[in-house]
Amino acid sequence: MTSTTATTASRVVFGRTVAMYRHAPGLLAVTLAAPLGMVLLFGYVFGGTLAGDADPSVYRSYLMPGVFVLVAAMGLIATASTANADLHSGLTDRFRALPISRAAVPTGLAVAETAMGIVALVVMMGVGYLVGWRIDAPASDVVLAVVLLFAFRLALGWLGILLGLVVADERMLQQAAPMIFGLIMFSNVFTPTEAMPAVVRAVAEWNPVSAVVAALRELFGSGGGVAAADTALPMQHPVAAAFGWVAVILVVTVPVAVRRYGAQR
Repeated sequence: MTSTTATTASRVVFGRTVAMYRHAPGLLAVTLAAPLGMVLLFGYVFGGTLAGDADPSVYRSYLMPGVFVLVAAMGLIATASTANADLHSGLTDRFRALPISRAAVPTGLAVAETAMGIVALVVMMGVGYLVGWRIDAPASDVVLAVVLLFAFRLALGWLGILLGLVVADERMLQQAAPMIFGLIMFSNVFTPTEAMPAVVRAVAEWNPVSAVVAALRELFGSGGGVAAADTALPMQHPVAAAFGWVAVILVVTVPVAVRRYGAQR
């Protein structure tokens, strides 16, 4: 098995996945639907109350990094659905029968889903600009923020592939979507964790989503502020914690997903 063969297989899977999105643009629209709804609901319906005496546009600027992470997280379900559909259609079995690396196909899928996630994130950044979100940070911090967003989407892509291969019943996979959204809600996406009850606050501050959101707010200059002394360690060092969580997700999911993909060879 040459590296060229594996690269070619990954490139073919990448092209197939991108073509699927190109011929069904509604898939991207579904990924953006919930985040757009959250921007309208929290940014304009609840925004005045959540902003207190401040300008509501300040809260919308604070909200947008959380919405970016929400877009990445919603893509997890799309990736899991794609992997699960390939499994049930028999395409996965045909790929398994080919003399290619076990990692080639899931890698191509993960990279393609990340690329589509980047498109969705660019669209949402445009929406953020329209509602008043602005970047107030050095170029180096902005580049690091973008790298973090893409790395987080890649990690969630691998997690989605693993879920799609492990959860055999498509209906169960669909029912997992609200659970994932609930996990996101136990975070600092919409409100700071300082006002939460102690137990909920502890869960939220150790949630990987919270670390990524806090890191983006810091790197984009979107009003994250300095963490209180009694916050959990990830909130005190959000950038390091966010990249640490991304590394943990990748280290755990990539080998398991690859092994699971080739299990029936």
